[in-house]
Amino acid sequence: MRRTLRLVAASLAVLVGAGLWWASAPFRGSASSQTTAVGIHKVQGAIWRPEVGQPLFIAVLGSDVRNGAPGGTGGRCDAIHILAINPAAKAGTILDIARDTWVGSKINDRCLNGPDGMVNQLRSLTGIPIQYYVTTEFSHFMKFIDEVGGIDVTVPYPMHDAVGSGANFNAGVRHMQGGDVLAFSRNRHDTPKGDFSRTFNQGEVMLAGLRKFQAETTDPGRIFDYIRAAQRNTNFSIPLGDVVKLALLAREINPANIRNIQVPGRSGSVGAASVVFLEPGDTFQRVKDDGLY
Repeated sequence: MRRTLRLVAASLAVLVGAGLWWASAPFRGSASSQTTAVGIHKVQGAIWRPEVGQPLFIAVLGSDVRNGAPGGTGGRCDAIHILAINPAAKAGTILDIARDTWVGSKINDRCLNGPDGMVNQLRSLTGIPIQYYVTTEFSHFMKFIDEVGGIDVTVPYPMHDAVGSGANFNAGVRHMQGGDVLAFSRNRHDTPKGDFSRTFNQGEVMLAGLRKFQAETTDPGRIFDYIRAAQRNTNFSIPLGDVVKLALLAREINPANIRNIQVPGRSGSVGAASVVFLEPGDTFQRVKDDGLY
């Protein structure tokens, strides 16, 4: 009972404080007019209803644009993930999809005209009803990581990829700033399974970010530091109430209850192109109903 009252009090404090902060913030305009690091947008026709236990599905996309608009417009997707969360179970799944996945062409091409094309492709490929997407590109990704003070990443094996990604790490836990996190996330030449290893490691970065957020937001007021950092470096076109719901939910989910799953597949070729043919089995079906693998 006491824990429930504390949670309710904390939630009310966050909601009231967030409303005051938002009201005092300058008007930010539409998503297309902002210079921001990450765009979080509601996908047309999709509504997330956590109050009835509906799972949340977010396409997490990283463009290969080196230094450009925050959404990486005009670039291909180097990172392609579906984050699935079951609010009732306080658990979820990260589905890691290789960027060279063949869907008539390489799936990473679907980002060239913006994230909507990729979201539609992922919905068709997986049957998962994605409600939101998140996009970023190299320079803004690094800035965002730097502004939250870096994250602790577990390097699973030695990485020495000076020519490709710039990754140069010994195995073990390492506190990384933006440049190192980007190098770790891009490395595919010095990994056991190439692009499969790379996309799995990107999922591990997402979990590292969640662990940091939880460690620093035991005091609900600390959430506002993250919201302000997001306001400086990201663009939201979703209602503030949903932003608060996401922040409160993130505080309640044990990262150990989120499974990072590399969607199975095999390497092959189409003409001269090296591609990946996914062999998902029942992976998508298991996740689409409740977000759990």
